[in-house]
Amino acid sequence: MKPLYPKAVVQPVTVQKLSDHEISLRYHVFPESSHYSGGVNYEKAGDALKIVIDRCGIGEPCQPMAKTTIPLDDKWEAEVRLPYDGGKVILVHADAEEQIYP
Repeated sequence: MKPLYPKAVVQPVTVQKLSDHEISLRYHVFPESSHYSGGVNYEKAGDALKIVIDRCGIGEPCQPMAKTTIPLDDKWEAEVRLPYDGGKVILVHADAEEQIYP
């Protein structure tokens, strides 16, 4: 998992708990002419869930672990659903890491 987007270009980021075992993550998709974000990759690291926003090349195969559940529109937002077990949720950017939930 290699973070490619700086924190500033994916803001705002919001997290909503959907159930005891699932959260929803919304983030801004940075507009690019040759790439896009089709979802996120994640891994369990101790008691935390670490998330990296995936960057896909247009016309190239792209298989993020959690794909966006909404079509890209004029708001340039993506939403993914992720497994959640009650620990910390950390979003890893190219220039920072931030705890986004709880």
